Amino acid sequence: MKYIVLAVLLIAGCTDSATQTQTPETNQAPTPDKTELAPWGGLNVQFAGQPLADAKQIVVLLHGYGASQQDLIPLGQYIGVEQQCQVFPEAPIALPTGGYAWATEEEHWKTATSQIVALVKELHDSNQNAKIAVGGFSQGATLASLLATDPELPVDDLFLYSPAWLEFETELPEKIKPDVLLAHGRLDQVLPFLDSQLLRNALDRRQANVNWIAFNDGHTIPMQVIEATRDKLQR
Repeated sequence: MKYIVLAVLLIAGCTDSATQTQTPETNQAPTPDKTELAPWGGLNVQFAGQPLADAKQIVVLLHGYGASQQDLIPLGQYIGVEQQCQVFPEAPIALPTGGYAWATEEEHWKTATSQIVALVKELHDSNQNAKIAVGGFSQGATLASLLATDPELPVDDLFLYSPAWLEFETELPEKIKPDVLLAHGRLDQVLPFLDSQLLRNALDRRQANVNWIAFNDGHTIPMQVIEATRDKLQR
């Protein structure tokens, strides 16, 4: 029970911005060639739960703007199920105010997406029998949503908690492969509720299997969404 309370408190305190655009030149995102990325997409990665080689399920959780890889560990402790390996990558851009970001300028999204795609492929190569889920909160959810554009990526589930809408619909395949849990608060003052509505409409037009959860709260992950995530991972 202590992990449930801790997860809710930590996540409720996040007020990141998935569309932040200002950053000093010293904090530009790296732009490595896809073929030259260091292990795990060149990202600092923390593992928890079952060893990767022994896991039947791999869950990658992407933190939000201004947070770190530690931010979603309490959530992972609650949604964790038996024989699950959890992976917590840290965003590559160090912010002057503390914490990290996946993108601070529009062109950073391509680099961040390439890094997460590389990470997912390496996890799959390390354990081809495990199912893979990718989830994220706010800016992390925005990044996770971009994985839907790659029909060949070995991702079975996407968990998108309060993402921003990026106009990538033209890049979506005709049929979305992963199941999608999409959740957003109607009272969100950080990223508009409308963003997830637009994303949901785009996913529906591509015949995605979407579990849409609209809740009466702000920029947070409420218990009903955490429970829905755990229920899906237990199936």
